[in-house]
Amino acid sequence: MDIIVGGVLMGSSLLVLYLLGLESLRDWKAAAELCGLQDVEISWVTRKVKARAGEIEVRIEVSGEQHRPARIVVAVPGPPGFRDVSIRGAPLFRVAAKTGDPSFESRFVVEGPEPLVAALLDEETRRLLSRWGFIPLWLSSGELLTHVTDLQIFDVLPGLVEIGRRFAQPLDIPRRLAENATQDPKPGVRLQNLRLLIRELPDDPRTTWALREACSDSSPEIRLRAAKEVGAEGRGVLLELAEGLKDDAISAEAVSSLGRELPFESTTAILKRALRRRRFRTACACLESIGCSGAAAVDILTEVLERKKGELAVAAARALRATGSQTAEPSLIHALQRDQEDLRMAAAEALGRVGSAAAVLPLQEAAERSLLDLDLRRVARQAIAEIQSRLEGASPGQLSLAGTEAGQLSLSETGEGQLSLTEDPAGQLSLPPDEGPA
Repeated sequence: MDIIVGGVLMGSSLLVLYLLGLESLRDWKAAAELCGLQDVEISWVTRKVKARAGEIEVRIEVSGEQHRPARIVVAVPGPPGFRDVSIRGAPLFRVAAKTGDPSFESRFVVEGPEPLVAALLDEETRRLLSRWGFIPLWLSSGELLTHVTDLQIFDVLPGLVEIGRRFAQPLDIPRRLAENATQDPKPGVRLQNLRLLIRELPDDPRTTWALREACSDSSPEIRLRAAKEVGAEGRGVLLELAEGLKDDAISAEAVSSLGRELPFESTTAILKRALRRRRFRTACACLESIGCSGAAAVDILTEVLERKKGELAVAAARALRATGSQTAEPSLIHALQRDQEDLRMAAAEALGRVGSAAAVLPLQEAAERSLLDLDLRRVARQAIAEIQSRLEGASPGQLSLAGTEAGQLSLSETGEGQLSLTEDPAGQLSLPPDEGPA
């Protein structure tokens, strides 16, 4: 008797579930019709509703999930390469950006050919994809999918169909990239599309148009990138960015991009303002540029070297090397004694180019004070070798380091080995007799 009752109850439950399933199918069909889909078909056996919207096929079927029992699938033919595009929920770890829209990328991970992805995900498409924060949504193998409740279908289905229609439209990738690069409200998206145009389509007329438009963009980073690409047309923009000092990195790159096209007086003026406003990256770029001006730049470079420290002092030392002027030698010799490792390295390298015989002993002493600093010792030896090669009338072996740490500097009057570091423990700077070098 109990078995019979149990069977009846089970059968009743199955009947209830079946009837509820039929009711869900009717709701799904109604949602498809309200959405304006055509050729709506209902399969009572497989519990599935199929419909079309032009080239798009829409299926509503059982998902197998308890809380979201309905699955919506929008199959889109899409442009070439569309099946290689993937959009899924963002993982916990950060991945490489594809769109330039941080808010969108906080929700989705996008993969696929970069030009196609950037062209597809314009402002409106990103908005539609981000519209439902309460449901999972992904794109894979040309199909847009989500799992929802029966009631959510009426709200979600129209939006998914609209996204599908956008994906299915004929796509002119260069034109869309140019539009995104100049019209998208997100600066990161505009920059990403501009980079793709420069990299993928450098000779396309739409790239040229977009670059010219981007020279007046509200984003300094975009103006900088565009101005660097348009040549002479962008020099005014670069000068404005260099002098503006609103963003240290942007101004520094603008100074570097202008290079020798930026007059010496303008560069020194920007340098002084950058130092006052603590725009150190720009100041370093100015120092590098000034170094190409030769002896005229020594005074201002030595002033920075002697009064500043850290990266500014290092940049000044390197710029003094670039001047090629021997008048920079005293300041560089003094820098060898400062308690800043990278500055001593830069000063030693600079002395290798501009130093005279007077710099040999300071270089040797700096190396001896840094017994564990193998890099400085190597650079000092190289600098001494460079000085040797410049000595007037020098022959091979005239200037060298002795094999021991006690090596000092001596000067002989013979034709060879005229300037050398000896192994004499007392090794003083002297003029020995004619019989040969000490």
